[in-house]
Amino acid sequence: MSTRFITRTLGYLGLIPFIIPAILVATNSGYSDFAIKIVEIYAFGIICFLTGSWWGMASLNDNRALIFLSNLYFVTAFLLLFLAPLWWSLAASVLLIGIFALEQKQSLFPLLPQFYRQMRTVLTVLSSSSMLIIHITR
Repeated sequence: MSTRFITRTLGYLGLIPFIIPAILVATNSGYSDFAIKIVEIYAFGIICFLTGSWWGMASLNDNRALIFLSNLYFVTAFLLLFLAPLWWSLAASVLLIGIFALEQKQSLFPLLPQFYRQMRTVLTVLSSSSMLIIHITR
């Protein structure tokens, strides 16, 4: 199996914890409250995972700004998750888009393969949309 195949498979499977809770909340399922808890923690985990990977990228070109941005995203996400839980799903949607947008700046990030950039576009749109649906229909 190629790295590309594994990356795509895990990337798209990673959408399941975003999409299923959005469907359950939008349809007012009896499992909505449980689904919200799962997706809120999962979104926080994804935000930490994505911004944590910036440290390795920052070390490639001695980019201190990227390390500071990574920490800023983490602290912001952490504070919003615990201090503004009713707004967390909206905040997570915005943070996911912000992470993706920042990753498009080639002055901060190395040029990533085209397949990965396309996949990240789809993943960001669907995960962010799921969090937005949860916020609106909650």
